[in-house]
Amino acid sequence: MDRVGAYTWHPSSDRWVWNDTMFHLLGYPAGGVRPSRALVISHKHPDDRARVEHVMADAVAHRLAYTCRHRIVSVDGTVHQVVAVGHPADPDERWPAGLLLRGYLVHLATSPAPAAAEPAAATSRASPFPPMSAPRDGPPPPGWPSWSAVEHDRHLGRAVDVLADAMELTPDAGAALLAHLANTAAEPLIVVAERVIAVSLDPDTRGLAGLLAGISVPQR
Repeated sequence: MDRVGAYTWHPSSDRWVWNDTMFHLLGYPAGGVRPSRALVISHKHPDDRARVEHVMADAVAHRLAYTCRHRIVSVDGTVHQVVAVGHPADPDERWPAGLLLRGYLVHLATSPAPAAAEPAAATSRASPFPPMSAPRDGPPPPGWPSWSAVEHDRHLGRAVDVLADAMELTPDAGAALLAHLANTAAEPLIVVAERVIAVSLDPDTRGLAGLLAGISVPQR
């Protein structure tokens, strides 16, 4: 199952469009239920529900980009830890007039270990990308066939870091989001990675909305 759900929400009509992962994360077959704000809220963990409702209301009232880490409960009672990220979208003739929000629900973990154990697990995980300080003389590091392959993977690693930092995600979730953006754009992963890096270096980019808008991944 893909780890990144994608959604579009028109608050004034409470009309939603979900990708298949949104349904699957909540325990439904794709298209097996009509998405609504009430349904979304009903699947939030009781301890997180009020905070999520506040974030949603604030985003609608003030037309804000948002990020919210919380837990969701699927139909069978499974608890997933997720991060919701979204931003106001440009007007779309396929939707009624008014505010339109587009976003992602990134799956981080299922039945996670206690919070105190997470940093140790994160720091003990070996990075899949070569170190930025690796020398260029001599053969490439073990596991890379050439220095061009090293440079390619460095770009991917840097883009993952940008997404993870901007959206408060784990590296794994950042990598999943990068892959999803590339799939949505139907472009090579390295092309989207370089776009992410370029946008992050633009001094005019401000926050999550600016980053996602600058990447300009087409909506399907």
